Amino acid sequence: MLDKNPLRVEVATPDPMTVRLALSGDLDYGTVSELAALPLDRGIRQLDVDLSGLSFIDSSGLAALIRLYHQAERAEAVLRVVAVTPYLRNVLRMTALDRLFSLPPG
Repeated sequence: MLDKNPLRVEVATPDPMTVRLALSGDLDYGTVSELAALPLDRGIRQLDVDLSGLSFIDSSGLAALIRLYHQAERAEAVLRVVAVTPYLRNVLRMTALDRLFSLPPG
């Protein structure tokens, strides 16, 4: 049996127009509902997502990130991935999602 790490989502607002999400643990079929439940206010202009704490992601998790991207677009905000592990960078490249998400240099 695989070890499961619960998803943790930390939300910070460094300024009134920016929301920062820091995800840690596993983003998979069993945990995506926690990410989907996050409301995005129309007043934000930037959504920074820190993925450096994720230990695992599956196709459901990738789909949840795509939905979050589109949710940000509907709120007229820009989603930026501000931190990512080498593992996740490779996953995003293999799935061509590095073209959708702005990734930090590395």
